[in-house]
Amino acid sequence: MHYIRHFIACGLLAVAAPAFAQSVYLSTDVGRASVSSKYADSGNDATVSFAVGYQYKPHLAFELYTRGLSLDPFRGAFADAGYYPDSHYGVAAVASTGLADSLSLFGRAGLGRTTMKSNRANLGDKHETEPVLGAGVSYALGRNWSLNLEASYLTKSEASLLTVGARVQF
Repeated sequence: MHYIRHFIACGLLAVAAPAFAQSVYLSTDVGRASVSSKYADSGNDATVSFAVGYQYKPHLAFELYTRGLSLDPFRGAFADAGYYPDSHYGVAAVASTGLADSLSLFGRAGLGRTTMKSNRANLGDKHETEPVLGAGVSYALGRNWSLNLEASYLTKSEASLLTVGARVQF
């Protein structure tokens, strides 16, 4: 699972920046990834992600993230030989605006690297750099905790994500 090593790197970055500790956050989410690919089932795969971020201003944050897109080990086994998105990592800017005391909307724009996994052993994996866009809603449970609902889209690999997650700010 490639995304675990990316998460560890993100965590180390958070630990290495104690001067920014009050503005650093960690988040995780789970959900469904729907992929448009003729080389693998386009069904809904489970997706999981981890991120470390820096709250630069009250309404602007930057984060490093990693995401598993296809957690099905048999994905594409009965399809034509080809590639499908398997994992993704990158950097994003996240802008937010408050709607009520605990409720806010946010938008994501970023750039990431997607591993295009082969569904055959004789083909090597490929990698693509692509933009990612997203929008969501966040509900603050307190000063440091929030729950998020987000829809994201990886533009080149045509992966649509719908996730729910939690964030803790230090």
